[in-house]
Amino acid sequence: MKRMLVVGEDELSCSLGQQLVAQVLPEWALSRAPINKRGVTKLIPELHRFVEQSRFQPVLCIADTDRMCPVQWLKKWSPKVSHERFFLRLAVPEAESWVLADRKGVSEFFKVSAAQIKADPEQLDDPKREVLRLALKSKVRRLRDEMVSTMDITKTGSGYNVHLSTLVRENWQAMRASERSSSLERAIRRLTEFGDAHRAPTERPRK
Repeated sequence: MKRMLVVGEDELSCSLGQQLVAQVLPEWALSRAPINKRGVTKLIPELHRFVEQSRFQPVLCIADTDRMCPVQWLKKWSPKVSHERFFLRLAVPEAESWVLADRKGVSEFFKVSAAQIKADPEQLDDPKREVLRLALKSKVRRLRDEMVSTMDITKTGSGYNVHLSTLVRENWQAMRASERSSSLERAIRRLTEFGDAHRAPTERPRK
């Protein structure tokens, strides 16, 4: 089986990257556990290293734009020299937007009505706060208690990353989410093109 490395700005980005490989590139597997850089300030200085790594194996790297224009983000931070097997994909404005874009998956996980989930997550000023709002409305007490800080409901609780990663792993569907997230749709399209170009004849569907 072909192997790909996933690198993420944070734990959620890593979970999304892992699911993108599993759902969009089923003939591929991860070469190792995703690399969590624990913050964009730690990711950016190492982008050139992952470009070099992509010469030996494909690398999918996911980061947030944090409300910066994606074009400006890439102009400012992307490596001067890249490689065709290095995929730097930006979640607009952050990884939570990609999660929220799958209204059905989010609704099932939080046990809330899909009507309560905003239809255009890329336009949200603070997608993370929207996730916290839904967690507070959840019929699952554990999600309410562990995802939201007991000191400040606008802050994440100790179980935020664990539960959101579980949502991505068990409920989130990339293709559904891509219908409401143009940045995710572009990422899927690029990975699909790559997968099609590197599929062996025996793996190609019969016409």
